[in-house]
Amino acid sequence: MKAKPSFWTYQNGIIVMMFFAFGLVFMDRQSITFLEPFIIPALHLNNAQIGMFASALSICWGVSAWFFSSYSDLIGHRKPILVVFMVIFALTSVLSGVVGSFLAMFFVRALMGLSEGPVFPIGATAVKSVSTPSRQGFNIGFVQSASGLLGSAIAPLVVVGLANAFNWRVAFYLLAIPALILTLIVVKYMREPQIRHESAPEVHRLRWSDYKVIFRNRNTWLCLVCSIGFITWLITFATFAPVLMTEVDHISTTQMSWAMSAFGFGSWVWGFVVPFISDRIGRKPALIASGLLATLAPLMLAEVHTGIGVLIVLLFVLAIGQGFSPVVMSIIPSESVPAAFAASTIGLMMMIGEIFGGTVVPTLAGVAADHFGLTMPMFIAAAGSFLVFLIGFGVRETAPRKVGQTHREQNQAITSTSVS
Repeated sequence: MKAKPSFWTYQNGIIVMMFFAFGLVFMDRQSITFLEPFIIPALHLNNAQIGMFASALSICWGVSAWFFSSYSDLIGHRKPILVVFMVIFALTSVLSGVVGSFLAMFFVRALMGLSEGPVFPIGATAVKSVSTPSRQGFNIGFVQSASGLLGSAIAPLVVVGLANAFNWRVAFYLLAIPALILTLIVVKYMREPQIRHESAPEVHRLRWSDYKVIFRNRNTWLCLVCSIGFITWLITFATFAPVLMTEVDHISTTQMSWAMSAFGFGSWVWGFVVPFISDRIGRKPALIASGLLATLAPLMLAEVHTGIGVLIVLLFVLAIGQGFSPVVMSIIPSESVPAAFAASTIGLMMMIGEIFGGTVVPTLAGVAADHFGLTMPMFIAAAGSFLVFLIGFGVRETAPRKVGQTHREQNQAITSTSVS
């Protein structure tokens, strides 16, 4: 009798570890947006300065994601880099609670971006290295969905609750504890990911001259544009939605945390549901449909001023943008290049997306909010998601099931022609 498969496999263990690693990264990153109603009066900030916090973190996140993930691919060692940066981002959370001025917070958020950038590209590479083909999209999507559950759903409830009970500084201090505990677990249980270089299996170290293979695929270029659109949608929405709800809709900070938590739970659910669907119907149709639906979230918040109950439901449903994120920033890029360059390619997506969508756009959105009102950032966020929808039509399919089906159909057609 065939034994039933056990849940307690190394594949599932890596998925769980990387889920919490990326989730805690986003919990640290997003917490400042939920604490804005407390931090703005304490540090005497304006909307442009709030946007600059997001910009500082984003540009450093993007550059660090690309550089250190590429470095890990070239040297063939990923675990030590991951562990070092997990420790650093825990410490930067503590520093976020220590600062007492705009400039100090600006530099701390930049340091946090440098420390957090490589975590997901390296973590996704570790997941991809142990994933079976039929679960590849789901596994990576599930890990990335942690940004929704921990970073957007649980974080507002926890940090706003701590800020109300104590103060906003305590919230930053306590966020470092689970990150340090997880680091110890990764040190003990994670093995160095084994990646095979398809073009030269006997070579364990890659050269910079091999790097150009990433740019020979059309999907790389299209996904780079989509990464800008996604980060524009996410960071602009997440940065200014809490302020809009409290200052324009005049809801309490507690109700704001409920609404943003609903958005986070939706992000978590869609974060693995959309990749799971893409494993079956294809990456391209899943990307196009979710890109269009996600456009409605910021538009709804800008134009529909309703009760907190309706707002919670709408934000949960329209958080589907976090579903196309793993598809366009991780799954399609990593499936379009040799496996040895998976981390580099994902890091490249994050760098370009963060520099343009997460650095330039939030600052411009903050200036627009100061001059034209807090609804302007919502229209900018909507434009980002709509860009993903449009570019999605040009992406080449990479889902193993769909690509395999296409190959079989082509072989059958060739066989039929030969027979006739």
